[in-house]
Amino acid sequence: MAAMARRSSSGPRGVGYYRAHFLESIRPDGVVCLECGKLRKTLGSHMLLAHEMTLDDYREKWGFNRQTSFLAASTAAKFRHRALKRNFGAHGSAETLAKARAARRWHHIRLRPEARLQRSESKKALWASGWQPRRTLKVDDRTLRRLAKKDLDLRRIARQAGISVRQLRRRLQALGLLPPARRRWRVDRQRILALRRRGFWPLEIARRMGITGDLVGKTLRFFRRQGIEVPTPRRPRPTWNRRIHTDVFLRAFRRGGTTAEIAARLGVSRGYVTAKTWYLRRRGRLAPAPRRRRNR
Repeated sequence: MAAMARRSSSGPRGVGYYRAHFLESIRPDGVVCLECGKLRKTLGSHMLLAHEMTLDDYREKWGFNRQTSFLAASTAAKFRHRALKRNFGAHGSAETLAKARAARRWHHIRLRPEARLQRSESKKALWASGWQPRRTLKVDDRTLRRLAKKDLDLRRIARQAGISVRQLRRRLQALGLLPPARRRWRVDRQRILALRRRGFWPLEIARRMGITGDLVGKTLRFFRRQGIEVPTPRRPRPTWNRRIHTDVFLRAFRRGGTTAEIAARLGVSRGYVTAKTWYLRRRGRLAPAPRRRRNR
C-alpha cells in the first residue's frame, strides 16, 4: 500500500512545481500528470478516463512537443529492449516509417516551449564547458600584425584572415595600425524639430539638411521619448510613387504657381509634377508651353 501511495502522488514537490518546470514531470519512475498531480507509468488511458483529454490536447496545453512520449523511462527502456530483440522495425509498415520521417521534418516544433527550453539548456551547458563562437577564434592579433606589415590591400588581408573588411578595419584600428574612424558630426536637433513644427515630413527635412531620413526619424523619436510634442503634418506625405488623379492635378495646376509650389500643394516631388505636366500636354489636356522669345 505504501508503494502504491508513493506512485499515486507526485511527491513532496507538488503539482505546482511541475507545472512551472514541466520538463521535469517526465521522471525515470513515472510521469506526473500536470492536471491532477498523480504519478503514472503512462498518461494515455489516464488522460482519457480521468480528464477526458487526448494526449495532443495535453501537449498543446502544457507546451510539450508533438513527439514527446509520456512514458516512464524504465518502462520505455523495457519496450525498447523488447523491440530490438524481436526486430519489430523490420515488420513495420511503410506508412508508419513515412509518418516518422515526416515528424522529424516538422520545423515548427522547435517553437514549442519544450524545444526552446531544451535548446537554451544545451547552449548554457555548451558555454559552461568553455566553448566559444568560431568568429572570435578566426584570427589572432599576431597574425593581423604580420599581414599588415606586408602592405597588402584590406580586401586581400580580410580574405586571408577569413573575416570581413569591416571587422578587419575595426581590429586594425584597435591595434593602432589604422587611423581611428572619424567621429560622426552632430545633428542640429532643434532645427529638425523647428522644421517639423513648420509642417515638413522627414524626407523633406532630410533633403533640406543634407542628411538621411532615418537620422531624422531617430531624432523625432528621441523628442517623443523626452515628452516633447512632435506634431504630425496635415498635408499629404511626399513620396516619389504617389499617383494623383488627373482632375486633382489639373485643379492644382490651374491655380498657378511654380513647380515646387504645385508639388508642395499636392504632396509629391517636383519631378512628378514635371513628368505629369509633360504627359498631359502631349495628350492635349493642357495648353502647350509658351515659347521663349530669343533676343536678337
